[in-house]
Amino acid sequence: MGSAGAVTTRAARPDDIPSMARISADIWDGDDYIPRVAERWIGDPDGRFIVAECDGVVRGFGRLAMHTPDNGWLEGLRVDSSFRRHGVARAVARRLLEESKDAGAKSLRFATARDNIESIALNESLGFVRIGGFRYFYCDPELLLAAMQSARACANELAEWRRNARITQVEVERIDSPVAGDPFTLAIQASAAVSGAGGMLPSGFVFYPASAGHIGKMANRGCAFAAHDGDGRRAVLLMDASSEMWPEAGEFVISVLEGDHALSWAVLSHAFDEMSKHGMRSVSGCVPCGGMVASMLTEIGFKMWQEDVPPDMPTVLLYEYPPELLGKI
Repeated sequence: MGSAGAVTTRAARPDDIPSMARISADIWDGDDYIPRVAERWIGDPDGRFIVAECDGVVRGFGRLAMHTPDNGWLEGLRVDSSFRRHGVARAVARRLLEESKDAGAKSLRFATARDNIESIALNESLGFVRIGGFRYFYCDPELLLAAMQSARACANELAEWRRNARITQVEVERIDSPVAGDPFTLAIQASAAVSGAGGMLPSGFVFYPASAGHIGKMANRGCAFAAHDGDGRRAVLLMDASSEMWPEAGEFVISVLEGDHALSWAVLSHAFDEMSKHGMRSVSGCVPCGGMVASMLTEIGFKMWQEDVPPDMPTVLLYEYPPELLGKI
């Protein structure tokens, strides 16, 4: 344990990055994403990246991202593993609450793993309340080809069944530029995933406001597909590029997949085929627990993060700071 001195906070600087890398080396077996994004976060004019120091040594950090002028998102809270229980996390969290008020945030949220007991206890003590929970799935590069082939096989099998049953055929289209009020955007905004996240769009461990603008940005970074048949059945899929990786890493995340079962296989298969042409090497996603999408991903070989947790229980928890408390900070 380090010696306990006064903990102070300040804005992060480029020369803090080596200290951040040192702290991150103990996170997720050394595979923490912070070193990949720290420079970008420091230079982001719409964010507030804060470090905590004790006796001149960086002992922790965290970030406020303003996804819109009203919507704040907290992420990347880390504490030096050799300096726990000295109030570092609380100091960073309180500073970020103050920064959110100063930035004019009317909504403030964050996500954490269900087993991150310390983070949950700290933030609940500060007033955050849980508003949703999701199940995290992933498919690493060595399993992706088999998953793509399985998705294609499921889509083809259901398409053949439809032909034999003389059911109208499916039309799949890529939605290049979704805009406010179009059928695709409205379907995404009305989805179970967005509803279960309190009006937010899951993108891995980051959740964005489900505005038409953010749907369009995600579709441009990743892809958007819609399918329909002549009998009124529909399905939609929105995928984003991971914000936790370098663009060249080729990691994409499923945000929303919803609609008719057979048509959902069609859009998923089309998206996999299309994005594989654009460098897709791995896929992950936070999806509603125990639903159709979770079953589909399991069927084609995706892994559930924290497999010891029952399938109908969330592994990613979404929290919100009550709006009525923001004005009292």
